[in-house]
Amino acid sequence: MAQYDALFEPLRIKDLVIRNRFLSTSHQPAYNEGGRPSERYIRYQIEKAKGGVGMAQCGGATCVAPENSFYYGQLDATTDAIIPHLRDLSERLHEQGAVCTIQLAHGGRRERWDLANWIAAVAPSPVREPVHKSFPREMEDWDIERVIHAFARAAWRCREGGFDGVEVSCQAGTLIQGFWSPDTNRRTDEYGGDLDDRMRFGLDVFRAVREAVGGDYVVGMRMPGDELIKEGLSPDDCRRIAATYAGSGLIDFVSVVGGIGKDHLNSAKLWPSLWLPNAAYLHLSSGIKAEIDIPVFHATRITDPVTAARAVEEGHLDMVGMTRAFIADPHFARKLREGREDDIRLCTGASYCLDTVLSGIGTKCIQNAATGREAVMPQIVPRAEGAKRRVVVAGAGPAGLEAARVSAERGHEVVLFERAGRVGGQVHYATKLGWRESIAGVHQWLEKQVRKQGVDIRLGTEATAEAVLAENPDIVVVATGGVPDLDWIDGWEHCVSTWDVLSGAVAVGADVLVYDGTGQHAAVSCAEELAAKGRQVRLVTPDTTLAMDLPYGDRVIFQKRFYEKEIPVIVDLQLT
Repeated sequence: MAQYDALFEPLRIKDLVIRNRFLSTSHQPAYNEGGRPSERYIRYQIEKAKGGVGMAQCGGATCVAPENSFYYGQLDATTDAIIPHLRDLSERLHEQGAVCTIQLAHGGRRERWDLANWIAAVAPSPVREPVHKSFPREMEDWDIERVIHAFARAAWRCREGGFDGVEVSCQAGTLIQGFWSPDTNRRTDEYGGDLDDRMRFGLDVFRAVREAVGGDYVVGMRMPGDELIKEGLSPDDCRRIAATYAGSGLIDFVSVVGGIGKDHLNSAKLWPSLWLPNAAYLHLSSGIKAEIDIPVFHATRITDPVTAARAVEEGHLDMVGMTRAFIADPHFARKLREGREDDIRLCTGASYCLDTVLSGIGTKCIQNAATGREAVMPQIVPRAEGAKRRVVVAGAGPAGLEAARVSAERGHEVVLFERAGRVGGQVHYATKLGWRESIAGVHQWLEKQVRKQGVDIRLGTEATAEAVLAENPDIVVVATGGVPDLDWIDGWEHCVSTWDVLSGAVAVGADVLVYDGTGQHAAVSCAEELAAKGRQVRLVTPDTTLAMDLPYGDRVIFQKRFYEKEIPVIVDLQLT
């Protein structure tokens, strides 16, 4: 435990005492409805508070003005109607010992007029945003005054709703960052020009917020440490912004990220998945912390306790943003405090959580099926009432391992059959591409848990009818997975599957055609692996782009890598 003592040191911000350094940063899992916290969302946040998180930042990108849209299920702080709903959420979080804040945002050019009361998106300048595809209207003086007032009123509502503070979003290409960045601010009035003038609008917002909530209330700012584009803010610019705002006395903490979301690739850098190393932007928070004397938070992909502790001990930050880590395991902090590090379900960086938000179905996690389903699937598996059952599970891929784990934790006697000589199933193929090796965390955690629970694991044993019946089971779970389907192709006997290639079961010639018939990782991973081994590779897909069904961050990275490796892609072609 001494190794992690730094993570459990309290942090004081004004009169607010945070019990430890674990931070669930502001994000939007798309669980809310009608601009109000749904019961599903409340349970999702409370579970992390139960699990020991110090600060729960809620309401990612909470709307402050009528032109703000709700495409990710944002909360609506534009009217006083939100106050009792916020009070319910804050009281329930406080009952679990967590400090809670709300993030306020105006999306600027990232808004959608067709999803927000048919009101035009507004921005510092009429510069199109290619990800959300808006053509914003340049803000006039009355727009600026109106939005400043809107931020202030929204912050007041958060205080009335019992929240301990607010964080104003000045990142991810939202409005205030839009004013800061020379890439998006082309104004010639007092809000454009050099950096001092481009900072003016944000300072006006924070003055109004501070006046609305009072001097004793915690107000923070999330900002980039580098926009990661040549036309944008540099690290030096960002440090200067942080120093100016901290020196104004208007803010009490700074939360640091990277990027601006200018395009699809830069948006992928805002919320990086496993293609980027863990804690890749830690140097950005460290650079800003060296310039200011208020607490610094970090909000980009720190997933393990060793990295988190090092970040605090070495003075890179004060609060460790571990949002995706808490999606994978909301009880991360509690388990670590109890000395149960091996029981922590670590985030693999798959970004399924983000993909499901963008798909409109709400955050889900490949590591943890209970996340977002707390009302019907508890994070802590309860013991079963009544007689112990004998459960036989056929197949030790992720599904079979999970069935075995849950059954064993329920108190049942479990036998797990696996025909192969190891557990994990298809996950092993997914890890063959070097930069995706962390996906192995899915089966590694499950294997540790089933062994800890005393599951009878029988490797190299096929679950035949005779073998299963010989166990005299009460319950049989079939989790044998699928197999590649090639026989729909004319001449299929001359084809091999991605499994064959990634497993090394077949020798591959010099000239290879890879067909992407699923839009998932298998084909593009196989193609990249073969290209890395010197094969001449072409990829064919019936979709309009490669890997159509991947999370957009992964898809854009594959597109970039294919371009760099000169792998040709033929789209809109059905192989028969």
